[in-house]
Amino acid sequence: MQVDETFLKNLPTSPGVYLMEDRDGKVIYVGKAANLRNRVRNYFSKSGDERPKVRFLVQHISRIRTILTETEKESLLLENNLIKEYRPKYNVNLRDDKSFFSLRLNIAHPYPRLTLIRTQKIKPDSAKYFGPYSSARDARITLNLIRMIFPLRQCSDRHIATTKRPCINCQMNRCLCPCTGNLDQKEYRRMVENVSLFLEGKNEELTKALKREMEHASENLRFEEAARIRDRLYAVDRTLQKQNVSFFHFKDQDVFVVLEEPDDTYVVEILSLRKGNLLAEESFIVRNSTIDEHEVLNSSIKQFYYNATSVPAEIIVPKNLERQEIIESWLSDLKGSKVRIRVGMRGPRARLIQLALKNARVSLEREKQKKSTENALDRLAAKLRLDTSLNLIECYDISNISGVEPVGVKVAFLDGRPLKSAYRKFKLRDFKNQDDPGMINQVISRRVSHSEEDVLGDLLVIDGGKSQLNAAVAALKDLAPESRPPVISIAKGRAPGESDKIYAYNRKNPLSLPNGDVSLLAIMKIRDESHRYAHSFHTNRRVKSVIRSNLDDVPGIGQKKRTLLLNTFGSLKGVLQATDKQLKDVSGITSRDVVKIREYFSQVDKTE
Repeated sequence: MQVDETFLKNLPTSPGVYLMEDRDGKVIYVGKAANLRNRVRNYFSKSGDERPKVRFLVQHISRIRTILTETEKESLLLENNLIKEYRPKYNVNLRDDKSFFSLRLNIAHPYPRLTLIRTQKIKPDSAKYFGPYSSARDARITLNLIRMIFPLRQCSDRHIATTKRPCINCQMNRCLCPCTGNLDQKEYRRMVENVSLFLEGKNEELTKALKREMEHASENLRFEEAARIRDRLYAVDRTLQKQNVSFFHFKDQDVFVVLEEPDDTYVVEILSLRKGNLLAEESFIVRNSTIDEHEVLNSSIKQFYYNATSVPAEIIVPKNLERQEIIESWLSDLKGSKVRIRVGMRGPRARLIQLALKNARVSLEREKQKKSTENALDRLAAKLRLDTSLNLIECYDISNISGVEPVGVKVAFLDGRPLKSAYRKFKLRDFKNQDDPGMINQVISRRVSHSEEDVLGDLLVIDGGKSQLNAAVAALKDLAPESRPPVISIAKGRAPGESDKIYAYNRKNPLSLPNGDVSLLAIMKIRDESHRYAHSFHTNRRVKSVIRSNLDDVPGIGQKKRTLLLNTFGSLKGVLQATDKQLKDVSGITSRDVVKIREYFSQVDKTE
């Protein structure tokens, strides 16, 4: 309905939500109110809200729609839903349209598995979800830490259902081996409960539970099981001792602050503490010309907990919130117990506010540094006609000399910076000739086989031309279409001074990017890092191969004795020129070893 004095007078006085639209009918702002008439009229009255930002918003309003609710708490829920649906231009959007990471524990399965998923909204199923994590790196670090401490299965449900052979993790003692069918399900279930305690930050309960299990196993003479639990307990203790920040109040708290910067920029900083330990830090950059610091804080808290898997008992803020009691009531309903919002004016809470502000300033500097890289990658995404942001990029390269000792590597860049923990090496098999496309196909195929526990990046980059690109795309064919990331390749220019060329699948000609283009430079930087990593790996492989072919083939001479000989005489030539007495004087080398060395190289000389 058109906004005029008659419309404003006839607005209802009940709680509800109002949607402001522009001339094109697009929703540009969503708000809630305990009294719709008073709230909406306040925007247009001369004595109402005179902030320049509000006046700027009013200039763009052409129509207002209202939706009534029974209570103000219902209006808060509806406001959150509508903001998520319409993404209004002048509301705070704490998370954009990109998906985020969570850890999923499928507790309905007899042998639950912890996996990393990427989604826009948690599905209401029988699994437990932990997160969401704004950083893919944080989620992967947490997952790897869990796997180091708790040997949960990593093989797929299909492997469990169709085979009784032990998987590779079982053979490496990194899993309790449910795939063999010989595992006590109760023991595995107790471990799953401990994983849940760890991820929920209930460290004291976890330590007590592990001690009880260890004592019970020992009393029942199950000493091997007791030893495994003891090692697990030590690993948990070591992990907790590495905690960077600890506050000795043993509370579950979240801390919210907003740092206001020029040009209508706000940094929302969130610290999560569980049992007094600082477990997580998240920051969000909000750019909006029609809202102030107070509204950013209010909206951030409501949106942050909209899909959250856990709510702490206490939330600390720098100032009181608008209609704070309604937000407390809503959060208490989500948690199932009382939640209080406290203002950090003095004491430990004030120190937490200052710590959050310090982290917010660091986050802002980090944001400025990566902005130029983001702009370059955004331009590349536009060139490739992609709808998603290129946050995590994986680049693949191979290295070999005429097919000898071929290797492949993966490097990863997160937000334009190397993510060393995601680097991978591949020893290639079954190649006697230089088949670069075939090698790329094998590397990508092996990478895809681990995509469930290690989610593929937003873009795959291949070092090579169109044939390598086609081979990589062929390796992705078994993935569901919505799970296949876009793939490009980058090839060096053939003529002197010619720029490198970027190829995309199903596109005949390369992208037209001139020399010095920021998007091209960003991909070249990632490609050069993959080339360096591949070359280093291949060089090490060839060096080891040369040493092994000349000395390790001697019967009875293993890696330890080989190292002793080479360290003593400097090279294989020095070993062969040494006298028998000099060889026997080396600690660990026997007369029998000397005889075998002489016999082996005597046969080698005759063969040559």
